[in-house]
Amino acid sequence: MAIDKRPLENLRDCVKRAFYKGCSRGYAFRKMRHAIIFELKRLGYESSEIKDLLLEWNKKNERPYKMGEEKRQILRYVDWYESKECKMGCNALKDFCLGEERCQFYKETTFFKRQQTQELPFKLEDLKKFLTDRYKPEGYLMVCIVQALRRYQIEKVTGEIILVGHRTIASIIRDAFGHTVNPMYVWRKFNLLIDEGVIEIVIRGKSGQFRNLANGYRFLPWQPPENNHNNPY
Repeated sequence: MAIDKRPLENLRDCVKRAFYKGCSRGYAFRKMRHAIIFELKRLGYESSEIKDLLLEWNKKNERPYKMGEEKRQILRYVDWYESKECKMGCNALKDFCLGEERCQFYKETTFFKRQQTQELPFKLEDLKKFLTDRYKPEGYLMVCIVQALRRYQIEKVTGEIILVGHRTIASIIRDAFGHTVNPMYVWRKFNLLIDEGVIEIVIRGKSGQFRNLANGYRFLPWQPPENNHNNPY
């Protein structure tokens, strides 16, 4: 399910300023080219629309690229971006930050995200017991996936919505827990965690391809099932 396209006024503030006013060649162009693509993706724009908007943006820049260079510096770059799990956070844009007082995005995504990252909405030990009882050894690896997702949320200060790809989660599991799993395995276990009500997908990556754009996940206030005669937990 595609997310609804939102107005350009919802661009991150520093990116919005560069988008409307243009920027200089070199470092600023490279940073903002990447940031604009990320922001437009976040707002639900398709690749063809992003290319058109970037071509218009190029005309506002200092020393705009001519037609031949536009193809290499802009159109091909969008295609390259599409082939990667690219992200862009405030830390990467600190050289262009407008400051807390002038950036609504900063207020919404830095302070509040840190608050939202403090606690899981469920008890990890309860989830661990439930998953290992129900799924046996597979349940242990599902707990590793939850812990890897939580670790990424804290380290990257993502806030409530965690934009991350399955390859990244597989890498965290390998490095943190010593288990080698492939991204497709992680994808299948994510689906089980969704079925169990542990997480949900808030933003979907591009369907039909294996993760050109990462999904956005959110932890849910999961509760263990009530004990009854029909429930072994």
